[in-house]
Amino acid sequence: MANDTCKAAKTEIKKRLSCVILLVMLMAMMPVAQCNGDYLRPDMGLKYPADWLESGYSSVQATSSDRVSAAESDADMLFMLLQIQADVQGNLTDSDSALANAAQELSTLGLEGTAAREVLRKLVETDANLVSGIIFSKDGKITIAAGKGSENAVGADISGQEHIVHLLKAKTPVFSKQLLLVEGYNGTAIAYPVFSPEGEFMGGISAIIAPDKLLNSVVAPQLHFDISSRSNITDYSFWLMHLDGLIAYDRDESQIGKYLFEDPLYQSYPSLLELGHRIAAERSGHGYYSFLETEGDEKVVTKESYWTTAGLHGREWRLVVTKITQ
Repeated sequence: MANDTCKAAKTEIKKRLSCVILLVMLMAMMPVAQCNGDYLRPDMGLKYPADWLESGYSSVQATSSDRVSAAESDADMLFMLLQIQADVQGNLTDSDSALANAAQELSTLGLEGTAAREVLRKLVETDANLVSGIIFSKDGKITIAAGKGSENAVGADISGQEHIVHLLKAKTPVFSKQLLLVEGYNGTAIAYPVFSPEGEFMGGISAIIAPDKLLNSVVAPQLHFDISSRSNITDYSFWLMHLDGLIAYDRDESQIGKYLFEDPLYQSYPSLLELGHRIAAERSGHGYYSFLETEGDEKVVTKESYWTTAGLHGREWRLVVTKITQ
């Protein structure tokens, strides 16, 4: 019991030190933010607006107890968001690199046969983020498939799918929006073109990420909730939005798949819609909105939010951490 108590105390001390260090860093950057409107996070190349810092600055003018409480809350939210961002971006980048390497191997092996099939099998089985993969010809027909729902995929014509249209035309890597796949489920695809050693376009390779699977593994440890039951939820929540308003992930599973700007559920909450447009337009920021505590609950609460961005090949995901304030 004593060892458990000591371990818990050490964990709490480390968390508090991390939060204090983060807040000090934010406050130290304030003059830059006030001059330039934002500053750069060097390791990700992403911008964080001055209003993130102003929320910390305003607390300096509050009472001592309010100041400590507000500072801790802001530091916790920012620390959580940056941890999630780093993990999401790291996972996307790792999977993207694996696709690039597989495309390079296929350059000499070709797009059919045992060797090509082994490249695809190894890709899908060794990357935990990927649920399935395909190899396709230059006319957009699947030649090899592996993973979830791939049994009847071979021979299917996918040349009309938006991301494949882009790849066949531009012959550059692509990160798709969420789409219904020929395998029968929703996912997001990373696709790479394959060229022969002589530079001739041969076709491509694509693999599917199931966003909920990736984000459950990243978000649940930060928010401390049980993935299967969504229980033991902290004061914080998280959602992911595509730029068209699609809610691709939410701690409240009933929200997933809805479009923020179109679904009737959201139309009675103008502050949420206004913030949603800001989130779509700005790569990072801070704001408040009113909405139901959870869908099906009649209680309307005010939520504070911070957001930032992860993505690949020009397509962006908005990552949003929220906390109920009243």
